[in-house]
Amino acid sequence: MRIKLIVLGLLLGTLGVNAQISNEGRPTSWSMQNKKSIVPMLMKSFDLAKIKAEDVKNDSDKSRPWRFGYELKVDLGLENSGVWDELPNGDRIWRINIISKGAKTLNFIFDTYKIPRGATVYLYNNNRSDLLGAYTNIFNRPDQMLGTWMVEGDNVWIEYFEPASVAGKGKLNIAKVIHGYRSITNTQIQQKINESGDCNQDVDCPVGEDFDELKDRLKHAVAFVIMQGFVCTGTLINNTKNDKAPYFLTANHCNAGSESTWAFRFNWISPNPSCATTTGSTDAAVNQTTSGATRLAANAESDFKLLNLDGGLDESWELEWAGWDRRDIAANFAIGIHHPSGDIMKVCRENTALTQIKTNIGGLTAPVDSWQVTDWDLGVTEGGSSGSALFDPNGRIVGQLAGGGAACSGTNDNGLSDFYGRFNISWSFGNSDSNRLSNWLDPDNTGRETLNMLSQESGGTPPPPPPPPPIDPEPEEEKVLAVSFNASEAIINITNTVEGKLEYYLYNISGMVVGSGKLSDEKGQIDMSDKSTGMYFIYVKNTSDGTSFTKKVIVSKQF
Repeated sequence: MRIKLIVLGLLLGTLGVNAQISNEGRPTSWSMQNKKSIVPMLMKSFDLAKIKAEDVKNDSDKSRPWRFGYELKVDLGLENSGVWDELPNGDRIWRINIISKGAKTLNFIFDTYKIPRGATVYLYNNNRSDLLGAYTNIFNRPDQMLGTWMVEGDNVWIEYFEPASVAGKGKLNIAKVIHGYRSITNTQIQQKINESGDCNQDVDCPVGEDFDELKDRLKHAVAFVIMQGFVCTGTLINNTKNDKAPYFLTANHCNAGSESTWAFRFNWISPNPSCATTTGSTDAAVNQTTSGATRLAANAESDFKLLNLDGGLDESWELEWAGWDRRDIAANFAIGIHHPSGDIMKVCRENTALTQIKTNIGGLTAPVDSWQVTDWDLGVTEGGSSGSALFDPNGRIVGQLAGGGAACSGTNDNGLSDFYGRFNISWSFGNSDSNRLSNWLDPDNTGRETLNMLSQESGGTPPPPPPPPPIDPEPEEEKVLAVSFNASEAIINITNTVEGKLEYYLYNISGMVVGSGKLSDEKGQIDMSDKSTGMYFIYVKNTSDGTSFTKKVIVSKQF
């Protein structure tokens, strides 16, 4: 195994390890009295009737991602579209107005997203009832890709703010507009929603005293995933380091577009649950979203995919990381938590022991080594539930949804089976760590066969990590030290160019301190070879004069 270490660049100011969308602040243009008029960019129409006819056929096949939107290719960037307005202090904003008539939502794929520190991107609809942002430089990726969450309506504005100090350094280009023709939105908090079948049970409906307490934690590990015009479900999954590595399990057949453009929404849970009734669920006020992922491992044998969520996760979301059982043992009952048909979070239960089967499923090209849910006793799954975890009685993941025929028939299910790729196959199948889970979820090779959810492993819900030490708002890195790295050994080499001793703190993407130490007067090393793949932040301080800085680092394990 080869470990590649990439030092991405200097981060100034407060350490921004929580890179999720802040949903704070307001676009600059909202407070401007005078700004240029703009001609909207009107998207081409398409044959919606044909698309819906295709959906009627495909929706019953859970081995296909559930489609909510139609992809419109565009080429809209800072240089060829929109308008610029300059403020008296030299700051400036760029705005573009995009209309796709009849859309319930619009979301966007940037094939170029590279903005400097201090710049922001906001998205909002024309009546300003739905605001998304700010996206910042934290979302800069080496591939410069970004996928946004959905904004309600068919008339949406994108606004880029660029401070005078970094004028001309931003690069933005929109490659795709996703016209959401059957999407769920949450602008009206009390709006009733019911996209999925009537037999579904909201996640806060009871599933039994033997699991309700576990369910109330595990629901905080589940996310609704949008993949350009399609949706799936997935689950944050714990590893034996219990370090909040942002690992996310879903299905291999969830494959619409590059994972770098995917967006994830956590804790989409109805405050007034509907439990297999014709009454729609009440929508949720929270919109906890993040964007961007990297594929770590996948295979078709058990139809699994493991991602690293690159965009960051906020401690205030109170997320959970689910445990797992890699033994080949059939659970005597099982629970699923998922987002069917792009709907708010649901739960289902099977009271009959799982059975082991290798079978062809829908449109998948190879038979899947599966656990069979014979007939759901409570709730059901649908398209969009793909990739969702199946939990055993201990609340541990034993598989993820690959497909099946289960669906609603009124307020009851139709009696058909579902199939989940077996976790024990995902654990060790294949000839490298790019197609198995073992290295990622047991990086120290402890040999553990089971692992509980993070809050259980930690003896309770873990407290927020300590805040990073303060950072000089205007550090001068070149006067403090020189930094280089050895990619093959994952070693950061630091050379101090002024008098004074150095100390460092290493943070993971969730803000947890995962290493610290002191460095010699002249030279020192930070060994990253034992770290999991993902983004880290190294804070280095000269203890003599107080100068400091933070580096963003990506560890990439290649095989």
